[in-house]
Amino acid sequence: MMTFHDFGMDTASLAGPLDAKLAAVREAGFAQVMIAAADVVGHPGGTAAGIRAVRDSGIEVTGLEALRDYEGLAGQMADYKIDVAKAMLETCAALGGRLLLVEASTSRHAGTDAGAIAGDLARLANLAVPLGVRIAYKALPWSRTAPDFRAAADVAMRVNHPNLGVAVDAFDVLAFGVPLDDLDILDPGQTFLVQISDYTSREVRSSEERLATAAHFRVFPGEGAHSDDLAQVVARLDTIGYEGNYSFDVYNDDYLQVPPAVVTARARRAATWLSETVLRRALPVPDVARLRAAPS
Repeated sequence: MMTFHDFGMDTASLAGPLDAKLAAVREAGFAQVMIAAADVVGHPGGTAAGIRAVRDSGIEVTGLEALRDYEGLAGQMADYKIDVAKAMLETCAALGGRLLLVEASTSRHAGTDAGAIAGDLARLANLAVPLGVRIAYKALPWSRTAPDFRAAADVAMRVNHPNLGVAVDAFDVLAFGVPLDDLDILDPGQTFLVQISDYTSREVRSSEERLATAAHFRVFPGEGAHSDDLAQVVARLDTIGYEGNYSFDVYNDDYLQVPPAVVTARARRAATWLSETVLRRALPVPDVARLRAAPS
């Protein structure tokens, strides 16, 4: 079977229990998977059983997602989030994961002082070091602290910690009209993850529509309305020297209504398209025809 090493699935994109999700990911030929924390702690056998299921699957853990609304808080709220962060870091390490995804805060209680935000993330990066976990800070367009990857990269540069980098979501680059040239500001060594997805509408006309599309209507690369633009984003990242992992960050309500194998088949085709057409990475030739013929 063809095995994809550079591309991974996200358990949040699949319906069903964790064990079924992992089986579908493995059978589709993916060597890595992004784990949604809720899938582990919500395992019917408990958190320990969820961790065992992931480790026994033999699939590499891209990372654990997502610590939210962490930075920019004060007092008891900040202390509370530190406790949550420590628990998630421990879970990530127990899974064998080497990356915790931290989404930029959308809390109305979060301050926007750049120094304070940098200090919070520096503390988190230090907490992660003994566990062998890196922190990938991901911008969110509706965030108060980092509305795009340029702001996230600025924070990472300010912190200047080898254990803190950024995660780039290609959907946000496309849907919010970020100039392609701006990707050149990224340091490939401090870009820890790239998440990729497309969407079927040719354009989104409001912030509300962008938010709804991001949360409910994403599709896999190669099957949306922005294949050429998405290819340019991935090619540009490749050009600047990014050699890390790509994770299919595809949130789609329809995909949660069908068997996981149906969704992973679509992801397989997306990985083939990106590898052959955009990145031109070698794939085992005998399996390509079978992959393309796989049912949707």
